[in-house]
Amino acid sequence: MNRSGLISKLFFVITAECILLFIVPFITILNQLDYNAYKKGYSTAYKQFDKYFLFIEQSVKKVKDNGFVCYIVPNKFFKIDAGKNLRKFIAVQKMLVSIDDFGAAQLFEDKTTYSSILLLERREQDSFMYSRVSSPSILWAGEAQNSIRLDSDMLGETIWKLTNDLELLTLLQNISAHFVPLETHAVIFNGIQTSAERPAPIYWFSDNEIVSENATTITIQRDNKTFSIENAILKPYFKPTKKAEKGLNSYSILSTDKRIIFPYESDGKLIAKDKMEEEFSGTYSYLQHYYDRLLPKSVSSSGIRDVPNATTETWYQYGRTQALTAFINTPKLIVGVLSKEPMYAYDEKDMLIASGGTAGYCAISKNQASPYALEYIQAWLSNPITERIIRISGSDFEGGFVARGTFLLPTLPFVELDFNSAVQKNIYDRVVESTREIYRLNGLLAGHPSKTEERSLSQRKGNLIKEVETLISKVYQLDF
Repeated sequence: MNRSGLISKLFFVITAECILLFIVPFITILNQLDYNAYKKGYSTAYKQFDKYFLFIEQSVKKVKDNGFVCYIVPNKFFKIDAGKNLRKFIAVQKMLVSIDDFGAAQLFEDKTTYSSILLLERREQDSFMYSRVSSPSILWAGEAQNSIRLDSDMLGETIWKLTNDLELLTLLQNISAHFVPLETHAVIFNGIQTSAERPAPIYWFSDNEIVSENATTITIQRDNKTFSIENAILKPYFKPTKKAEKGLNSYSILSTDKRIIFPYESDGKLIAKDKMEEEFSGTYSYLQHYYDRLLPKSVSSSGIRDVPNATTETWYQYGRTQALTAFINTPKLIVGVLSKEPMYAYDEKDMLIASGGTAGYCAISKNQASPYALEYIQAWLSNPITERIIRISGSDFEGGFVARGTFLLPTLPFVELDFNSAVQKNIYDRVVESTREIYRLNGLLAGHPSKTEERSLSQRKGNLIKEVETLISKVYQLDF
């Protein structure tokens, strides 16, 4: 029986030899008792797991040898951290027969879900069929699909890089002995979370709220009141809200009209209350005005903010305080987590960024022990080949968007160069030199040159970007 015929049969048969379960993909854990029991009884119950993980594990255990299990389930388990043990469970036993992946195409009218059809057999498979399906009608009609047969050994507990792009799979195979995870040379971290954003933000404000400014303070108008805030406690804040601030790419001119109160020392510790009152009295007075909005639950039962370990002395701290020192005297790349094209924008102004799941930003800085400059890492991430890898590794969303965040980015392949090779060292040097020249041109473009000069600068910038892309592509292809 062929594969399409088998799937059709599965819709009508539920026996010990063949199990089909149509799983609603948004089932959630009901209570802590359930959660603890599942964690204890199922190997696939990892982190914030979904219940369909458990159904797959239990079905495989119940079905007879050579029996089949077929599910319609979310495709996100291929890529998310919580899916690690389910990926391992399927991969170790080599039971995967086929995956029909619908990507961002929608199967259900009343729910936005990202689905796949998973066919397993309780028998070791040397290979499996992967198909990217644009609509369910194509699959049900048995029409030809864009499919590829892949080796079962390529699957493991790490992100499943599944694609019908044979050229890309071949490239990944060719560089497998030469690459390391990106986290070997880069530090990937999330932005800040103030936990004071709604109904209006407290810690940050835009330039249009500033009524005056001098060397030491700025004065803002908010809620029909005037507040003076010390410049020394402010940092630039990257949170695009205007159309002109959005749609950035890796080599865009990076700017912001927002500033944020950053009540932390250079070592990442919260500025003490007595120092706040003495050296930043205007800021402290402003925060006190919004005390009811900032009050942590850990300080009072009437508190509204979730701020772990906050006390009466530290009530004004951010909701989350991880990686704060990474925003102090550290050049970084600001990454748009959910985007259509690469955005790894270079920042050396210590801009703070907002975390927010797939809607926010994360950042990348250079591992201090690494010989690779941040400009080279930016060029690597911005390359079209890297983007193709991200497209098969990150979670798909409607409209062509793909999520790239702190779970995915550390795992990206990074081909290491031999700096003792003159050819490879020259490639590296030229990438860094050209990238820095792009930054210089950005500075000139930001100065509002004449139309003629702007066209010339933009053309030069575009040529440099193409040159950098070509050089990084040579590294990917090991063309030295």
